[in-house]
Amino acid sequence: MFLLRPDKPETEQDEAMFDASYKLFCERIIRQRLLVNNEVLRMGQLRQAFIDMVKANEGVDASNYRQDLLKKRLAQDFPQLAFHMPTKRNVCELVFAETLSKDALVDMLPDPSGTETTQSSELSQTDSDNETGRTKCQTTHEDTRTLYTAALFLKRLLSDTPGMSCPWPPTSENVNVTESQTVVPIGLYNLLSWIIGSTEEPTLDHYVNIDDDVHLKVLSVCQDIVYLASKGRKQTPKSLALGLTVRHLTGSSRIVSLLNRLGHCASWDTVLSLDTSLAQLTLVEVSHHS
Repeated sequence: MFLLRPDKPETEQDEAMFDASYKLFCERIIRQRLLVNNEVLRMGQLRQAFIDMVKANEGVDASNYRQDLLKKRLAQDFPQLAFHMPTKRNVCELVFAETLSKDALVDMLPDPSGTETTQSSELSQTDSDNETGRTKCQTTHEDTRTLYTAALFLKRLLSDTPGMSCPWPPTSENVNVTESQTVVPIGLYNLLSWIIGSTEEPTLDHYVNIDDDVHLKVLSVCQDIVYLASKGRKQTPKSLALGLTVRHLTGSSRIVSLLNRLGHCASWDTVLSLDTSLAQLTLVEVSHHS
């Protein structure tokens, strides 16, 4: 009878087999996302991400890798992690840094309506994209909260914007580029400039400096937003000047109405009223000079 050395327990075999992928998984997801970015992830997400990483790096199907085994390894290697089992049965165990405050934890909680399979796939896809040099935009709860907060801030700015303050009818002195900037909040103008990559100057103290040709385009879009946010109650130099110009060039109410429906200019009635008022103002000025 031969004395055989007993096989290593299944746990040790699995750990040795996937050790390289486990180290990569810990570096990219545990350290970066949980400890540095202070994210909150589900245990099911982490398991699926680990399985995907093993497949991508070692070409091995690790779908049988148990979740409790991965949790045990993480608990041993990262004592600063906290594991929390929600009261709802259909919600997987949550994993996060124990230093995360209660308020921050609430803000970072993953959406309970999302499925683990989809979220896990997105989690691993991020790493796959980074490996191949490709980038993919993924929206997190923090991203949504940041964008929504920014939107509310801009909504308040737009609400406080008085619009054109000149008397009716506005003349050429009131419908130019310089006057256009006065109806556009600095926050809105700078945000669009940042979005399109025209500047990286982080300030709300003044309008950021961008190229003149881009400046006109940004100013045009900003005026459309001002007009749209007020539901057409706040006219802008663009909404009036464009409508009046198109009327004089084409005389077509259909074209002006089309541009109005797209949010680019004032309505046909407003343009017609402006044209009439300007004509009357001209007659008054002529009569005063004669």
